[in-house]
Amino acid sequence: MSERGGSRPWNVVVTGGGTIAPIDDVRHIANASTGRFSAAITEAWLDRGATVWHLHAPMAELPIRRHLSAIDLARPVEELRHDLETLADRWQVQRDRLHLVPLSKGTVAEYARTLEEVLRSKPVDVVMLAMAASDYEPIAASGKIGSEAEVLTIHCQRTQKVIQSVRDWAPQAFLVGFKLLSGSAESELIRAAEEAYRINRTDLTVANDLRLYRAGRHTIALVRPNAPVETLGPEDGDLARLLVDRVSRWAGGDRER
Repeated sequence: MSERGGSRPWNVVVTGGGTIAPIDDVRHIANASTGRFSAAITEAWLDRGATVWHLHAPMAELPIRRHLSAIDLARPVEELRHDLETLADRWQVQRDRLHLVPLSKGTVAEYARTLEEVLRSKPVDVVMLAMAASDYEPIAASGKIGSEAEVLTIHCQRTQKVIQSVRDWAPQAFLVGFKLLSGSAESELIRAAEEAYRINRTDLTVANDLRLYRAGRHTIALVRPNAPVETLGPEDGDLARLLVDRVSRWAGGDRER
């Protein structure tokens, strides 16, 4: 078990999945985030002995439970039994340290409210905000918009930047933000991450590109104030585990609490 400076295990908050923005009573806009990487991050923290509050969007993949869907039911029964028993053993060992915090509606406002409640009520050491929060949301119509029009125009308004409040809610925590672009050059991605950590007051910004991810070449750039950028790709191994290794080192040694 890995502990903070030999004292106590880590207390960590991880957020994941994509927020939902209603258009009317029956329609909504969502984004492409599955919550898979945030679930892997939580699993890596659990394997280090941490207690994790995993705040997730309604349709996000969940830590440990997500592996059930990956089990191939066409395999021999004995192999299936072994896989299920291994997963069940893991759940039994870690379930008391995993606190799932679901969003019922998945809106940005609900995300902000729930995250603040968790951070103000727990002794949190690390906050990793992998939730894909919408930058804009429609001005929702009451009832259902009719389906007669050939073109539907939706007016959107800017949402709250949740991450910009987190330093006030958990001033002593090591704060990790995530920056996603698509089809960007590496230099552009790093500049965006540098701007993000200045505005959001994060200790680390994890930058990645959606096109690389979808092409099976998930690569993350770890961008910190006054520190060299470190880039990790699929050839380096389990990115979630490598990221948690770095965060536990930097949060425990580089930053006074």
